[in-house]
Amino acid sequence: MSVEAGLRRAWGLETPLAELLLWPLSLLSVLFGAAAALRGAAYARGLLARESLPVPVISVGNLAVGGTGKTPAVIALARALGASGKRVGILTRGYKGTVTSGALLVSDGREVLADAATAGDEAVLLARTLPGVPVAVGPRRARAGRLLLDGPGADVLLLDDGFQHRALVRDADVVLVDGNAPFGNGRLLPRGPLRESPCALARADAVLVRAAAGEAPPLEAVRCYTAAHVGAAHTRVTGIVDADFRPVPALTDVPVLAAAGIARPERFRVTLEETGARVVDFVPYPDHMAYTAADARTLCDRAGAAGAEAVAVTAKDAVKLGALWPADGPPLRVVEVALAFDDVKLVEEVAAVADARFAARS
Repeated sequence: MSVEAGLRRAWGLETPLAELLLWPLSLLSVLFGAAAALRGAAYARGLLARESLPVPVISVGNLAVGGTGKTPAVIALARALGASGKRVGILTRGYKGTVTSGALLVSDGREVLADAATAGDEAVLLARTLPGVPVAVGPRRARAGRLLLDGPGADVLLLDDGFQHRALVRDADVVLVDGNAPFGNGRLLPRGPLRESPCALARADAVLVRAAAGEAPPLEAVRCYTAAHVGAAHTRVTGIVDADFRPVPALTDVPVLAAAGIARPERFRVTLEETGARVVDFVPYPDHMAYTAADARTLCDRAGAAGAEAVAVTAKDAVKLGALWPADGPPLRVVEVALAFDDVKLVEEVAAVADARFAARS
């Protein structure tokens, strides 16, 4: 069992015995919370320097680690802002990539310039999904922003996973919350999944509570922590594509092996079954799985043993597995998922807030 899987299992244990056995995690949570509060106060009082960029910056982030739909939200916001006539650029850390200093242009808006091993899977997924939108990565998002603005340019920047990245001045904050468990067990890392207390939502300008299609998210449970706009966002499958992201027929009644290296891989299996596919085997991997050629071959062999006619994966997995997929293997199929905002005016409101704040600081 990985450390991540072990922690997620511990987060679900709330018995007195569990409290006794897991007291070291509880102590670390207290220390983590104190450190986060001190850091936030230092930025708020100007004791830690913040950098700014010469265009509006909209952050998309969350309170809990993994699985809240930040990447689909960034994609949806980028498309909506682009449709309104803005030139959008995206800044992200490049998690699990090799860019540990400086910055890298992943896409100039015309072509993808880096692979997932270098730039991270989410950055490459954003670049491939959003043609025409430049993407830059780097641990210092301000440096990545300057690289992007000096190159392809943009009218507005989306800061992916940026709610806790206080070093860059942003003009609006959008926060994603999981509708199934808005705040997990209510505890901070490592005893719980929270990076910050729910009270941090007071900094947000909009909160999106994500739910699957047909589900009613618990908006009131979130509204008590913030005066910001709180709305629902629903995920839906938009299609099935191949390893090159070209549309292919649906998987209805097709026996498939499903594999997912995301924060909550079991959700992918449920989503796939809802499309009508018959999941005959399921392989969960750790989030941001660094696949090898041997992993790809193992999936092919398991698919053959299970009688699967295809292997279905998430788009985030596909940007890594596609280049490794054996020519003699079963077809690799990618389930594309999109996020839709219930309130169609949300993007317009967030953009207006960002423009007004940017004008005030310019």
